[in-house]
Amino acid sequence: MYWKYALTGIALLIGGLLAVQGSMNSQLGSYLKHPLQASLTNFLVGTICLLLVNVLLQTEVPKLSLLAQVPLYLFFGGILGAIFVSSVVILIPKIGVSTMLGATIGGQMIVASIIDHYGWFNVSVHPFSFGRFAGIVCLVLGIFLIQRF
Repeated sequence: MYWKYALTGIALLIGGLLAVQGSMNSQLGSYLKHPLQASLTNFLVGTICLLLVNVLLQTEVPKLSLLAQVPLYLFFGGILGAIFVSSVVILIPKIGVSTMLGATIGGQMIVASIIDHYGWFNVSVHPFSFGRFAGIVCLVLGIFLIQRF
């Protein structure tokens, strides 16, 4: 049971890294003269990093026959990642890191609650509850407070 708390702590640390990453990418965009160049650079460096990790761990390259069995929509995650990173680079200079990441977390929680409630993408069902609703309302209120004050 305690391992869940440890994993939650790790997730909190990773969430903190998103604020650092977004800030760095935003600054990179100012150096490269266009936010989409910063996003492209981010994904190129990430791709190189993941290639090296896969080589070090000696993972197998998936066979084409296996890739052909994967539902097409599952490959769109990369597009969603590119939209997220590009949006962060564009919006952080305009609305700030706190507002940007607060809003993205709020949006994630709203959609995550829907996914959990219906069990989409083969996740276990976690019914929508008053507690989840109240938590989301508090997050959205927090975004308003961060932006306003």
